[in-house]
Order: sequence, then structure tokens, then C-alpha cells
Amino acid sequence: MAPVWVGFVGPIVGKIGEFLMAPVGRHFGYLFCYKSEVKNLKEEVEKLDEKRGAMQLSVDEAERNVKIIGPDVKGWLGRVDKCSEEAREILKDEVEANKGCLYGCCPNLKLRYSLGKKATNKVKEVAKLHEERKLTEVAYNEPPPGIESTSTEGIKVFESRRLITNDVMEALKDDRFHMIAICGMGGVGKTTMVKEVAKRAKEEKLFDEVVMAVVSQSPNERRIQGEIGDKLGLEFREETERGRANRLLERLRGTKRILVILDDVWDRLELNDIGIPFGDGHGGCKILLTSRFDNVSNDMNAQKKFTLDVLTEEEAWNLFEEMAGISNDTSHTSTDLYITQKKVADECGCLPIAIVTVARALKDKDRHSWNSALLQLRKSMVKNIRGVEEKVFKSLELSYDFLGSREIKECFLLCSLYTEDFDIPIEDIVRYGVGIELFEAIDSVKEARERVHDFVDDLKKGYLLMDGEKVGCVKMHDVVRDVAISIASREEHSFMVRCDEALKEWPEKERHKNYAVISLRCTGTSKLLDDLEFPKLYLLRLEDNHASNLPNLPDSFYGGMKELKALSMLNVYIEGSLPTSLRWLTNLRSLSLYKCGLINDISVIGALENLEILSFQGTKIEELPKEIGRLSHLKLLDLLQCGVKRICPGVLSSLSKLEELYLGSSFNDEHRIEETKATFTELCGLSNFTTLVIHLQHFAYWPKDLVLTNLKAFDIAFGNPSRFTYYQLQNQLFLWDLHESDLMESEFKNLLKITKILDIGRVVGVKNVGGYDLDKDAKLYYWSVLLVFVLFDMLAGMESGVTCYWW
Repeated sequence: MAPVWVGFVGPIVGKIGEFLMAPVGRHFGYLFCYKSEVKNLKEEVEKLDEKRGAMQLSVDEAERNVKIIGPDVKGWLGRVDKCSEEAREILKDEVEANKGCLYGCCPNLKLRYSLGKKATNKVKEVAKLHEERKLTEVAYNEPPPGIESTSTEGIKVFESRRLITNDVMEALKDDRFHMIAICGMGGVGKTTMVKEVAKRAKEEKLFDEVVMAVVSQSPNERRIQGEIGDKLGLEFREETERGRANRLLERLRGTKRILVILDDVWDRLELNDIGIPFGDGHGGCKILLTSRFDNVSNDMNAQKKFTLDVLTEEEAWNLFEEMAGISNDTSHTSTDLYITQKKVADECGCLPIAIVTVARALKDKDRHSWNSALLQLRKSMVKNIRGVEEKVFKSLELSYDFLGSREIKECFLLCSLYTEDFDIPIEDIVRYGVGIELFEAIDSVKEARERVHDFVDDLKKGYLLMDGEKVGCVKMHDVVRDVAISIASREEHSFMVRCDEALKEWPEKERHKNYAVISLRCTGTSKLLDDLEFPKLYLLRLEDNHASNLPNLPDSFYGGMKELKALSMLNVYIEGSLPTSLRWLTNLRSLSLYKCGLINDISVIGALENLEILSFQGTKIEELPKEIGRLSHLKLLDLLQCGVKRICPGVLSSLSKLEELYLGSSFNDEHRIEETKATFTELCGLSNFTTLVIHLQHFAYWPKDLVLTNLKAFDIAFGNPSRFTYYQLQNQLFLWDLHESDLMESEFKNLLKITKILDIGRVVGVKNVGGYDLDKDAKLYYWSVLLVFVLFDMLAGMESGVTCYWW
């Protein structure tokens, strides 16, 4: 009988034998079956190559149709290419394996074994790639380009712009290029692009500093220097352009890497005259310019030029849909209306400024408006624009037609009276409008101002105006301005706008025409003709080129303009007295003399009894004579930055309809404190008086018993602060270096009840509030409204929402 352990070990030995024989058999298979494994590998690789070819055809088709290739497809193609290359390297050994060794007498067992093993393993890898080929999708539709917002002040970036923007960025990185140009038609988006480039250049830290200046049609070297200097924090003390240029040149050369962007260049610009280094003068200074003329890039010796075209049709339609509020779901829109909308969009010529303005004008309009718009776009007459720009005029004129009321249209046209890229003061439009009696159902200047600001808001939303660089100002895009001037010059409006270059004399052919509005910029007003005849002229805007300090206007200059209602003069140098012919303008309702030198005698203005707006802002006048008291219809008197020391007694009390008085830093003569207090007291009897701006050095100038019952808007300061006045007043008080008794014992405390912004400096007489030593901590910020209540227990009636500052 066999031992028990034999029955137990037998199966184990059998299993061990099986496990040992399997790998041994596999290794013998590599050696003796290598030919079948090589053949199998060839067949599988051929099949894989076929599948790879089919996949590539699908990829090529997708790319032709602008589709996005899936990342898994790209990865599979890469792995197939690598596997096929490795398989071909393995198959190269087949010839050597068949030859054998010792002149073919003995097979090369080692090579055959290796070839069989490699082929077997590679077949498994190929099989895995065959399995991975079962992909769901080769490519995907590209997402709609749409409009991607950037943080660059709401600028829209389009897909068609990205490639050019990237190329510009690469050019900026290339040391071979010191001058780069972006050219294209007006309104195509050159300024938008350079702002985006500036943003990216800052983010990527390509330059230590990035600055930008607008050149415009009539370059002003001082203004360009000033724009660059402001962005660099550079103050110019030199009077001459050459001196300023040298200072700017020194500053720019002191920066290792700097990008200077010159926007809207119309002709060759002498960079040396401005003070901008270039080329060998400073290798780290790169210049990026934009122009609507291709030849400018050649004239400026730009080493690299990029041409910016209009949007693609798909982008244009996507933008139009968004701006006009058109739904992608056409089931809610009639087929005819949708077709009309597409045709209107096509008429915009894929130009961004045209698309936005037309789409905004037609937003939420009915089918009749769309049909009318399409007819007008196709029939409108335009001029002075080449090629595609003709469509811009058509589009923008349509936007003008859809503004609605006559008043907003007139306000839009009045914005065309200024030079290109000018910061247009909104207050100017208010005063023109009051002067020419533009507004209906308006009882006060404040109401007119609110209406104009409402119009401006609508015009900005329709992209016909844009924010200016200064507070309270707007700007016009150059193409929009061209369109506005074109419309305004027609017979029904009869505007003459000659502001883009300073004229040396009045145009000979423009002496006796029926113009209604004239805006003219000149060099030296003494050469203006004195025999002009404009019997229908109701608005004249005259600007001298940087106050040439030449002799005054001809004395009879206004003789042929007796219907004039609004007159504005900027930088027109006047010394001594005003022209006597001014007294003939008995219909004049608005007179603005802005920065017009030193006028000793303004008594002639007393003859203008219909005057409602009178401004001497920035014009030096020491005294307001008694003749001004005759202006019984005067509603607004602006003496900001005039340095007025005295208003004759009885003048203010005679202005029975006065609503707004802007005095600024006038009346700070310590020898006339009592006289000044008497002048302010005259305001008490004015029932229409609602608005006051005054900045006094001491509270002593303010009458303690002065009660301004109807005062609604004000900017009042004590302590002679340096302040800028914006005509949209926020009821602000600035109290500095006062004694508590000044307020407690005067009627001034009543103003605190309607104050919105309270700036508090050092108030003497209050030693400790809330645990703080006020004499010691005079510079401490304390923001709590509770402090104001502790200081002035009479403030219980203050309106909610007041902002308080403690210095």
C-alpha cells in the first residue's frame, strides 16, 4: 500500500508542472513560431494604417469645415504613428533572422526568439489601438465666436481679431521691430485693438511702462506731449515745444522698456519734435501706431504693418443679434421680419460701429420700422467717404434718424462743433440749448441740464457718444463726427464747422451766407472780417488757437449777426473792453467767454436785456459793474476762475430771475469782508435762486444771518481748498479750520439738513469726541455719522444717505 503523502503530493506536482510548462511553451513559441507572429504583425499593422488613414480623412474634412478635433483623436493618431514606426523597426529584423548564421548552415536562434517575442508583444499593442479606435466623435462644432468681454473698459474682442492681436504681440517681442503699424478704415476697431494690446502687454510684463496718446487729423505737439506726460507722471515746466520735447525724451530714455501707442495718425509725425525716441535712439522704446491710411505706415518707416479688416459675416450677425435683441429661436419671429433683419445687418458692411449703432436704434422696433430702416439704408445719400466707408455714413445717419425727438437730434449735432477728440463739456450743450430755445416745457436751467444729461445717456448707449477723459465731458468717434457734420451742413440745418485747422482769416467765400450755426477755429481774431452778414445766424462758437494774444476782435464784428441767440468764445484774447457791436445782439440769450484774457470793461453786456446765461469762466474780471443789474432775465451767472473781487452793490438783488450762481474762489480780499457779506445778503431776496458754488478762505466772509430758503444745490467750502466744480452738484460742504461757534451761532446750520457730502477738517472748540483728542489727531479719519451728530446736535433733520469725511 502506497504512503498517504504520495496521494497528497501527486496533484501538487502536476500543477507545478502545468505552471512551468506554460511559460516554457510560450518561450518555445517565440522561437519556433516567429514567422507566424511576424506575419500576424504585418497584417495587423496594415489594418491599423488603414484605420489611421480613414481617421485622417475624417479629421481633414472636419478641419475644412472649421470644426474642433477631439483631444482623444489627436492622442490616438499620435500613438498609432509611434506604434507603426516601432513595428516597422521590428520587421526589419525578419531578413536577418531568415538568413541564419555560419553562412546559413545554422539558424540564428537568438534573433528568431527576439523577433518572435517583439512581434507578439507589438501585436497586443496594435490590438489595443484597434479597440481604442471605437471613438464616439472625431470632431465637434466650434463654439459660436460671440463676443467676449475683457476688463479693458467694456471693449468687445472678436475671434477674427485674435490672430492679428497675437501677431502684434509677437512683433512687440521681436527685437527687429521698433515701429509697428495697424491700419484700417475709420471705425473698424483699431483703437479697440491697441487698447487690448496695451492690456496684454501689461499683463505679460513685456514693458516697464505703456503709454498712449491720440494724434488726430491736426496733430498738436503740446497736447501729445501732455497726454504721454500725464500717463508717466511727468510735469512740464518748459514753455517751448523744444524744451518740452527734450524733457520727454530724457524721461522715455530713462525707461529700459517702454511701449508708446500713437492712435489715429493721419500723416507723417516728426517724433523728434515731440520727444519720442525710436530705433537706434532707444532700442527699448517701441512705437505702435494706428492710422486709417496705409501710406502712413510707409511714411513713418514702420517695419511691420498689420491691416485690420471688417468683421466676418458670422461675427457681424452675432453682434447684430446681441445689440438688437434678436432671438436665435426664429419660431417666435416671422420669416419675413427675420429676413429683413438679416438684410439690415448686411447693409452695415460688417463694420462694428455701424452694426452697434443701427442695432441699438432698431432694438424692440416693430416690422414697419425694420422695413423703413432697410429702405433708408439702401437710398441714403453719403459723400466724402471712399469704398466701404460709405456704408458707415448710411448706418450712422439711420441711427440719427431713429433718435426720435428734435431736441435730442439737435443736441447730437451740437456735439459736432468741436475739434476731433475734443472733450466736449456737457454743460456747453446745456447753455447752447437754453440760448437757442431748444427745449420745450422747460422752466429752469436745472431742468434743461437734466434733460441734456438724459439725452447724453441715450446717445452713449446708442454709441453715438462716448465718455470723455474729463469729468462731465463726452467725446465723438471721428467717423460719427464726420457723419454729424455731414448731416448738419445740409440746408435744413445750415451748420458751418471749420475746427480741424486754425484759419488765419475768415473764409472769403463764407461771408454772406444764410448759416444758422457757425463753429470756427482761427489764429488771431484781429484778422477776422468786420463786414460779415449772417442774417439767420443764431449760434456762433469762436475759438482762437491757444489764445494768440493778438489784438481784439474788430469793433463792428457782430454788426451783421443781429439774430444771434447763443455766443461762445474760447481762448479769444480780449484786452480792455468788449467790441461795442456786442450791444446790437439784443436777441442774445447765452454768452460764454471762456479763457478770454483780462477784460476791464464789460459794461456793454448790460444792453443784452434778454440774456439768460452769462459765463466768464477763466476770464479775468475784477469787478461786476452796475450795468449787469439790468439783466432782468438772467438765470445763470458763472464767475468760476475769474478772480472777481467785487460785485457792485445792488447788482445781485436786481437779477430777479437768477437761479444759479457760480463764484468759485472769488471774494477772498481781506480788506472787503464786510462788503462781501453785504453782497451775499442780496441773495436772500431772490425767490428763484436755487444753486450756489462758493469757496471762501474764511467763514468770516459768510453773513451769520444769511438764510437761503430755496437753495437746493450747492458746493460750499471754507478753508480755500483747491477744488474742481462739476455742474451736476451733489450738495457738498467742505469745513476746514472753523470754530464750532461759527456754525452754532449762524443760520448756516440749516444747510446741513440737505447736505449729501460733508468734508470736515479741523473744527476748533471740540476737544474730545468718542475718546479721540481732536487737537492731537487732527489728521485722523473718522467715518461715523455719529461723530457729526455729536459735533452738531442740530443735525437731527439731516437726510439719510449723507457721506461724511473727517480729516
